[in-house]
Amino acid sequence: MDSTVASLLRRTDLFSRASEGELRAAAKVLKETRLHPNQVLFRQGDQADSLYIIASGRLRVSALDRAGHEKVLAFLGAGEIVGEMGLLSGGARSATVTATSDARLLRLRKRDFDDLSVRNPEAMRDLARAVARRKDASRQRASYEASDGQGYHGGLVTTLFSPRGGAGTTTLATNLAVALAHRAPDQVVLLDLNLEFGHVPILLNLLPRTSLAAISAGSVRQMDRENFEFYLTRHAESSLRVLSGTLRPEQSELVTADHARAAIDVARTLFLHVIVDLGRSFSEVNLATIETVHNLLIVCTPDDTAVRGVAESQRIFRELLRLVGDPMHYVLNYPSPYAPIEPAIIENTLGVHLLGSVPFGGDHVARAALEGKPLVTRWPNSPTTRGITRIAERLEQQLAEVHAVSLPEYVTTS
Repeated sequence: MDSTVASLLRRTDLFSRASEGELRAAAKVLKETRLHPNQVLFRQGDQADSLYIIASGRLRVSALDRAGHEKVLAFLGAGEIVGEMGLLSGGARSATVTATSDARLLRLRKRDFDDLSVRNPEAMRDLARAVARRKDASRQRASYEASDGQGYHGGLVTTLFSPRGGAGTTTLATNLAVALAHRAPDQVVLLDLNLEFGHVPILLNLLPRTSLAAISAGSVRQMDRENFEFYLTRHAESSLRVLSGTLRPEQSELVTADHARAAIDVARTLFLHVIVDLGRSFSEVNLATIETVHNLLIVCTPDDTAVRGVAESQRIFRELLRLVGDPMHYVLNYPSPYAPIEPAIIENTLGVHLLGSVPFGGDHVARAALEGKPLVTRWPNSPTTRGITRIAERLEQQLAEVHAVSLPEYVTTS
């Protein structure tokens, strides 16, 4: 048996505790299926006759609501299973699955699945538990969206800032937002408030049609989801929404601190995660934004200049702003392979513990930017992607803890 296939099967709920003999038996009946971008694997309402293990690539899971509108339910990647719900229930497919990239799948037909289940009943129980977890997550998300008919009123606001150019702040903000959008489709928005030289649309290959500079702060505050969506650009591959602060550098003077506050206030009532990318100045817009956030991720690189800049930023934020709690967290980013200063020295100098570290990813970061593709989807197994994913998981955990305190009725089924 190919060791790569064995490793892949071990990562799934279905085969995580299987013996070597059971893995060999499964490998013999798996059939490879390949998909191109935008190719449909199966449609909502089709008869369920197989489940699929994703070997590579990404898939979008969507369903039509009662009004006939498509709703994205999830994005799935390597090591995950799709199609298991219909196979277990014996009914029709409950969703449509479409490839968002070139994908390679391993197909397990129903009769082969039934034979394996007889030999390994524990696998059936593991898969049933995985299905239950997925259903609970769907119910939980539906509860957030149904709250007051406006979405969950209290999305988590996370801003990324660095006092130094070239620290990779925009790359981290963009990929962090995409990583969260994969986990919470249609529930993540990225505000590009790097007003003069924001590069978020370039990194995502987007062409915004309008921006925050085109409207008044008062108009923003009166918007519901439908009106707000008009000013957002949708990244189709991930469902992430992007609000551009400006379309041209000269428009930066049109965006005020009140614009920033209004956009964040509205966004956090409509989305679970609000990610904000800031420029490196201490402008009124930046300071007003930082005053409103739950998390201020200060990006530092491992060199003396960056550490001094972060230390000065600490002082300015503490002296000028009345921050609630202690929202400042520190992310160590390695935009190059050279690291003159060890993380422990940085922590001692700043008097902090690093929230996370993002390793150097070789030329993948630059290539992803040139292609207009998020690094976390273009190279999902790169060291840089893994570092960003760990930060996304921390934010997910933080949001879950907030919900557990404020909305306990939504988490009792987990």
